[in-house]
Order: sequence, then C-alpha cells, then structure tokens
Amino acid sequence: MMRLLKVCGGICLALYPLLVLWVLSAWREHLQFICLCLLPVLGVACLVQWWRERTWLRLLNPVVAMGLFMAVALTDAPGFFKLYPILVSCLLLMQFGMSLLSPPTVIERFALLSRRGIPLPPEAVIYCRKVTKVWMWFFCFNIVVSACTALCGSWLIWTWYNGFISYILIGLLMAGEFLVRRKVQKG
Repeated sequence: MMRLLKVCGGICLALYPLLVLWVLSAWREHLQFICLCLLPVLGVACLVQWWRERTWLRLLNPVVAMGLFMAVALTDAPGFFKLYPILVSCLLLMQFGMSLLSPPTVIERFALLSRRGIPLPPEAVIYCRKVTKVWMWFFCFNIVVSACTALCGSWLIWTWYNGFISYILIGLLMAGEFLVRRKVQKG
C-alpha cells in the first residue's frame, strides 16, 4: 500500500503543472474546496514521511505544497500554484549547495550507491563536486525561467515550461553528464 502511495505521489509531482492547468480549466469554481480537501491528504503525507524517516529535510517538499494549497484555499488566488516549481528548485539548489559545504556531495552519494559503498578515488570525488556545481547552475537557471513564466507568462506557457521543457532540459543535462563521464573514464 505504501509503495502505491509513493508511486501515485511521484506521478502527481511529475504531472503537477498539467494537473494544475486541468483543475483550473475544469474545476476553477471549486478551487478553494479542492484545496481544502487536499490539505488533510498532504498533512497525512507529511506525517507518514516524518514517521518513516524521522528527518525534517524530507518534509520540505510536502510542507511547501501544503503552504501553497493553504494560500490558494484562503485567497482563491491560483497564482500561488505557480510558485511550486520555483520553490522546489530553490530547495534543490540549497541541498546541493549544502552538500558542497558538508561532503559527500549529492552527486557523490549517487555515485557511491552505484558502487555499493566502495569509496571513490580522489579524482572521482573532484569530478562529483564539479557535477554538483553544474546542477546548481541548472537550478539557478530553472529558478529564473520558472519565475519569468510565473510572473509574465500565461498558464499555458507556465505549464509548457514547468511540465515539459524543464524535464527535457533535465534529461539533456543527465545525458550530457553521462557522455562526459564516459569520456573522462576512458581518457
């Protein structure tokens, strides 16, 4: 059951911009009611997440979502929904940045997972730090573009960027890093 909830939650997060656009186009007059109904669901998700992991860092994402849903429920201003991708990118930027100050970096942790805990050679650790910095630049870029689409763009433009184009950019960055890593490992 827990696995099903995680999968459903992940799908909802990935489709967040599309779901927001759909709700606004089909259910706009019931927006406050929908948000009020979803708040307890998000609250339970927060409690379950905290209970399972006992870490506050994992709560940031659902707490941010709860805050935005609460803001929309109280004000009936759906523009608050546009803040979510910006805030998530800010949280990721902070997490990656803090890992540079307190190693291992996020990328190094991923690398260690693939090596089943076998320590990385020093040059691989340096490479992981560089990749972490590249991701931080990406998050900065994403924050700026997401903010521009939120402030200046229509709902359709916001949805296209945050629900499609940003995912393409993430995929391109991952593929590019993979190709560079292969070249570095061979050379």
